[in-house]
Amino acid sequence: MIKEDEILIEVRPGRTRTALLREGRLIELIVEDEHCRSLVGNIYLGRVEKVIGSLNAAFIDLGLDRSGFLALAEARPVGTKGSTNETMSSYLCEGDKVVVQILRDAFEDKGPKLTTRLALGSGSLVLTPGDPAIRISKRIDDPQRRNRLQTMLAELAGPDEGFVVRTAAQEVSDDVIARDIADLRENLLTLQAAAETSTAPALLQAEADAITRALRQTASRVVVDDTAAYLKARAVLEIQAPDQLQRLILHQGGKPLLGEEQLIEDLEQALSGDVLLPSGGSIIFSETPALIAIDVNVAGTTGGGREQVALKTNLEAACEIARQIRLRNLSGLLVIDFVSMKNKNNGSRLLDALRAAVAADPQQVFVGGFTRFGLLEMTRKRARPSLARILGGPCPLCGGSGNGLSPETIAYDALDRLAQEAAWQPSRGLGLIVGQRLADTLAGSLKSALRAVEERLGRKVEITLEAKRGDAEFEIVRTPQNTQEQS
Repeated sequence: MIKEDEILIEVRPGRTRTALLREGRLIELIVEDEHCRSLVGNIYLGRVEKVIGSLNAAFIDLGLDRSGFLALAEARPVGTKGSTNETMSSYLCEGDKVVVQILRDAFEDKGPKLTTRLALGSGSLVLTPGDPAIRISKRIDDPQRRNRLQTMLAELAGPDEGFVVRTAAQEVSDDVIARDIADLRENLLTLQAAAETSTAPALLQAEADAITRALRQTASRVVVDDTAAYLKARAVLEIQAPDQLQRLILHQGGKPLLGEEQLIEDLEQALSGDVLLPSGGSIIFSETPALIAIDVNVAGTTGGGREQVALKTNLEAACEIARQIRLRNLSGLLVIDFVSMKNKNNGSRLLDALRAAVAADPQQVFVGGFTRFGLLEMTRKRARPSLARILGGPCPLCGGSGNGLSPETIAYDALDRLAQEAAWQPSRGLGLIVGQRLADTLAGSLKSALRAVEERLGRKVEITLEAKRGDAEFEIVRTPQNTQEQS
């Protein structure tokens, strides 16, 4: 039986945060900023800039700041076996037009990662033209439903056409699935026609927005804190899954949707370097350009001999690491230094526990096993930047050697706190005292967010610059009485 989750969608001018909760705990947070939106899933008509023989790859002009990277394995048609003489030139030459989809956003000095193997998604499934396999979500664990979906899709699939069945397919009727297939085929024809008539480079199709993507997940309820976003979500559900409309709720009231104490604690923990375990142990996360280093410590764990304490700590850590890497969106190579254990059977138990814990992760995770030095290696597919990179930036207090919250994140927090204060005391005029970086942010990238708050309040928010104030500090002031409240 699927354990249903809860989805909270917080909408601010320029920023949308989608939180996925399981048993009241935060397990995933997707942050989408207007000024730096993820491009994963976008489909482009690109032009081959350069074919690099030594890399067996090509750089593709997408019309973006950076060229995309297309590896030979992603250029090769599905089902085609590579040979020793195969090169990228077997498929593409400089100047060619090619339809590609973004698999991973640009990362540090690397451009977006591309594929020619398209995947077109709907609420219940994904169409994979050219790949005839039928794959069903592991979270659909009812054998009868799995067999029914497998049989139905095998009958509906056309030549050289495959499907990935989402978990949400368990909640919808066969008619809805058949309609989704028809819509996706029409979408594919539209894309192919656009590719024939467009001049490269060109965006052929943008991935669905954060709200539409969130509605594709199975949840006991979806709560939205913005009226316009709520109406948009209703319109999407009326088409994709009308029987799910009763799960959609509009959040009303002064308290922020993501303002519950447990959620704030979970988010603060996800942005910190270490996590405490219930038994007294701890996990330390270190994000580097090359890999993610994770260290498990016994610390204050008690209860039994050394081997029992190590096993208890490690099993707790395995579950928490699975939640943290999804919440923090850590990817690439991850190396875990668990507490050492002498019993090989305990090592096998730990591996099984970790594999079970990461099984529900929507990103592809491979647990490789222990190295000769006792470290556990695993990989997680990279798609978007980590949560720390989205919400944070170089720390102004340590000269860039560490990470802190970005000026945008702090400014959003200031505006939220301002709106809360206005709800509590609607007759008061309010303003903000900020340092230089926050002042620049509110006048720049968050200008529209500030204007939206002013429109909601029905009056202008006075921003006062105080040069000596720290980059992460702000102060809410009551302008009529000129009394101050520290924030």
